[in-house]
Amino acid sequence: MSLAERWNQGLGRMIDLVRVNTVRPESLHGRAVWVKRRRPGMGAVIAPGNLFLRLSRSRIRMFVSCARWQDWELASFQLLHPGRLAERRRGAVALEALPGESLDRLLERGELTPAMLEASAVELRRAHALSLPGSREPWSHGDAHLKNLLYDPAGRCARLIDFETPHEPWLSADERHADDLFVFLLDLAGRVPEGTVGEWAGVFLRAYARVDVLRALLTRPRPPRGLERALWASRSHHLPEARLASALGQLRETVIRILEDSPLSIGANHDRR
Repeated sequence: MSLAERWNQGLGRMIDLVRVNTVRPESLHGRAVWVKRRRPGMGAVIAPGNLFLRLSRSRIRMFVSCARWQDWELASFQLLHPGRLAERRRGAVALEALPGESLDRLLERGELTPAMLEASAVELRRAHALSLPGSREPWSHGDAHLKNLLYDPAGRCARLIDFETPHEPWLSADERHADDLFVFLLDLAGRVPEGTVGEWAGVFLRAYARVDVLRALLTRPRPPRGLERALWASRSHHLPEARLASALGQLRETVIRILEDSPLSIGANHDRR
């Protein structure tokens, strides 16, 4: 491993340790909820954190204002999970616990299946077709890695959680949606056996089935530059550069193959109800 690679992976591990909010379970009105609270003094962490996110071309940002974070977290949760309990507290939000288990835990136990990936893609496609009240822009998550998707075996569906880092407002909807897919796929690439990334990604992307977004995604699987290397190291579970390059090549080939095989109209009317 080169000195530069060790530096990037070390910086990536420092990123992993930053936790702006704490989360703990609680009961509210007879329902199980998760209380997410902004940790004291986080303004001193968020400001340089946002500088790093900009310099590393992350396309996302953190809320310096606790009130603005609460607004976004509550609005996103209520948009995606209407009828579920969600309330503001001083420096915190309380959100109803949703059924299901995170994809990262399922994968750690060797229980992740193609059906779970398909359900996750369908949920992202559904969410990407929604807009917050008062906005004409389609919604996006900003940090759609495996831990932020729950799979509910009873309903055979997936659910998005954890809304802390919105995309930069200057991005187009397709770019934001493609970034959600790319974050998911980088996380997956860092967890599945070497050489299988294309197979898993193909299941996920075919179920997502939005050609406009897949075209935007096609620009992403390229070698990272500068501080982007540290960000991608964190997002891909510190894959060595050679393995990361291989995974990116597999992702690009998979996207190209799906676009070549798909009619231009595929997904154009999905979830536009």
